[in-house]
Amino acid sequence: MNRLRAVSRSVGAAASGRLGARAADAGLDIALVKVWRGLGAVALLGASFGAMQGGVIGGGVGAAAGIGAALMALRCNRHRRQRAIEAQLPGFLEAIARGLRTGSQIGPATVSAASSAPAPLRHEVAPLAVELGRGFRSADVFDRWCRRCPARGVGLAAAAMAFAATAGGARARAIDGVAATLRDRAALEAEVRSLTAQARVSAMMIAALPLGFMLMSAGVSDDSAGFLFTTRLGLAILTCGLSLDVIGGLWMRHIVNSRH
Repeated sequence: MNRLRAVSRSVGAAASGRLGARAADAGLDIALVKVWRGLGAVALLGASFGAMQGGVIGGGVGAAAGIGAALMALRCNRHRRQRAIEAQLPGFLEAIARGLRTGSQIGPATVSAASSAPAPLRHEVAPLAVELGRGFRSADVFDRWCRRCPARGVGLAAAAMAFAATAGGARARAIDGVAATLRDRAALEAEVRSLTAQARVSAMMIAALPLGFMLMSAGVSDDSAGFLFTTRLGLAILTCGLSLDVIGGLWMRHIVNSRH
């Protein structure tokens, strides 16, 4: 019994950590308990609809479909937090450059810029400011920050700050140049995403049409719902269709996604 409890706690902790990481990557700055409540509400809604159409089996399928849709939405938005960090990096670097122009060293200038950085970048640079405040070597701190943060542009920013920490000369100008490069890159990516927005919406609509037609048919005809949710052949067809629909949606998203 104790071993079973330990295993269940371990599995629960792992699931909570994974769900929290996915929610954070999707840009949801909310408590983990609220994420679990939202997932439970989606599962309850799907179970209620499925139970009305196909009884107990339909309720189970509906709950699974609701949870799967919620997790898929988190996965599809997994780069949102990284994009927000990339958009905020130029302002962070420009704040460091202003501090250098006033006569500050790279460490105090970085700590000051980190204290005024907006979320979610503030959460990423907070450990950076703590290590610099404790007197760690600046180049090592920036290297660890580069390895810790997966957002694009962090490597270039960390290299520029490490250079400013070890070299003399026009340090502020070099950091401003990197900030301008990152800003231009973010503007170009935003333009590409804007030009491909219609293709992404079309892909989402194509992937959602089979599911919408199935729900409409189930709501109009009880025979269709009974066949899909209460017979083995119907459940097999439903599982196969939903699986193919998800695969097709992911494939189309991969094609039109501007980050690939």
